[in-house]
Amino acid sequence: MNYVRYFTFLTSVSCMLLFSSCNMCSRPKTIEQIVVDIELADMAMDMESIYLRMGHMVLYAMPNPIDASMLIKNWGIPYPELMNDPANAPAYLTTKKQAINLGVYITNITTAMLYEQTQTALRYRQAITTLIEALGLQSIAPQSILQQLEDNINDKNRLLEIISTIYADAAEFLTEDDRAFFALAMLSGGWVEGMFIATAMVDENLPENMDKMKQIINENKITFDLLWQALGELDDIPDEAVFLMLDMSYLAHLFGHQTLISAQAPQRDPHNNIDNITPKFFAEVKEHIRILRTRFVSRG
Repeated sequence: MNYVRYFTFLTSVSCMLLFSSCNMCSRPKTIEQIVVDIELADMAMDMESIYLRMGHMVLYAMPNPIDASMLIKNWGIPYPELMNDPANAPAYLTTKKQAINLGVYITNITTAMLYEQTQTALRYRQAITTLIEALGLQSIAPQSILQQLEDNINDKNRLLEIISTIYADAAEFLTEDDRAFFALAMLSGGWVEGMFIATAMVDENLPENMDKMKQIINENKITFDLLWQALGELDDIPDEAVFLMLDMSYLAHLFGHQTLISAQAPQRDPHNNIDNITPKFFAEVKEHIRILRTRFVSRG
């Protein structure tokens, strides 16, 4: 099965449906159940029916890279003043960094829009434009589409629809252009940024935050599982993919996956793991997300 293709599609649809469904992660499925469902559909249905079914599964179960921002907004947490500076966009010089930070900035602009931070959203619009041009994605996000962001800056639902379409089209274009790794790099950037924002805004030392900690980890682990599997399914792994997987491998270890560094990774504490989310485990995930995010957004 082409995991890159179905992961890209699932993320696309989940983004397009984000603005109309804030509760789509309340009944999560496991990665194994999702894969089985898609395999059964693949055997029995034409492609249009498969895509429709996957869309329903997204609504039912799938989180996406910007759901973490939705969580903190719904919890009444104030606007997070810790997103990536849009002025950094021209300093991303490699295709890997450009793709990763396109995903980062899409999460950032979505967060700004959810909090009705109009001027901040406009700055992220320019950062996204810069990276789209650097990646050669003008055909999927021409100036007319980007102008719509500015024209609809006061219409939150329309803005989310435009952004999610750009995000989905960019992932699809990169995959079809034999740049599947960079599509996954973009999705990784969006996921990590969403997790960074959400985990940074929750104090694991407060007992009343226990449910929030569990929700952040459980609802975003499914997306990580798909992402990690998709990276592992790449037929021709470029050097950049190896480095990305090394960067993400300790987090994968925390989430219960075999990783490239499993031989060096510490033994999993039976009292602190993905099946028993404690403040200590959340703090460990939070710290590694912070380290990973710092690498992602560093200039160069």
